[in-house]
Amino acid sequence: MIFNSTCSQQLDGKWILKEVGYKEFKKNIGLQILNIEDGKAGLFTDLQLVKSELDLKVKDSSLILENGEKYSDFKVIDNNLLRLFIQGTSNEDQVEMEMDFVRLLPTKTDFSQEKIESLRFEFQEKGKLKTIIAFNQELWNKNELEKLEMKEGSRWIIEKLETIYFITNYNCGRKGVSLPISEVNEDLLKFYGVPNESGEVIATRAE
Repeated sequence: MIFNSTCSQQLDGKWILKEVGYKEFKKNIGLQILNIEDGKAGLFTDLQLVKSELDLKVKDSSLILENGEKYSDFKVIDNNLLRLFIQGTSNEDQVEMEMDFVRLLPTKTDFSQEKIESLRFEFQEKGKLKTIIAFNQELWNKNELEKLEMKEGSRWIIEKLETIYFITNYNCGRKGVSLPISEVNEDLLKFYGVPNESGEVIATRAE
């Protein structure tokens, strides 16, 4: 196997899928973690990293399946962004889809998970209402749930992979996106890997 050691150093680590799509039409399709080490890669769909969904080898600028077929080409956009190019369909046309993975880095915090879960934050995306982040509690009011005849509305939980914390959203009982936290303290919570957003999102402390 031909493999460049400098490229290996760039790739080694854990990467989380940010978005996948064609041109500007990109979205998050669920949790995918790409774990790369010494020219080998495993694709996982959970944070426990117990059993990989795919086992791959790195060869030049491609990821190769166990049967020798090419899974994708890739390009290191910068030290923290890895782009895979895979074949897909858009409006029934064969196109080259892009899968963007961002590098996972340890969360900067002095807090325990229990302490983080006791805090409440808020952020506002452009053109949208404020979003409240409060952990392990229902965020929809009881009347709203009863009116819609629903048992669950929206809630956030904290998850962890090694030294990396994540905020994970559940909507109507279904697990949504898991977003890595870059930093959390008494005043703010920074997270990244948000589809169609560049850089970090900063949530500030809410009462």
